[in-house]
Amino acid sequence: MGAMYLDFAVASGSFLICWAILAFATHLSDAVEIFFLSAIAAGSVLLCYPLTRSAWTVLVYLSGGIERPRLRTIQGGKKAS
Repeated sequence: MGAMYLDFAVASGSFLICWAILAFATHLSDAVEIFFLSAIAAGSVLLCYPLTRSAWTVLVYLSGGIERPRLRTIQGGKKAS
């Protein structure tokens, strides 16, 4: 669930950067700009999802949220003669 925060940051960043480029470089209507920007934001989330999920897993591991499991030893058993 935490990777969604990173996905939101990626989508917001790509949306704002592309909005600035479209607003100052073209004279498209607002509806067309919103269509393109929505497609870009959704596409950036789909492309970056594996990276954001991996980055979130690393952040959780480094913060101590994931611990290495203890090794269990198996006691007993008969020796083969």
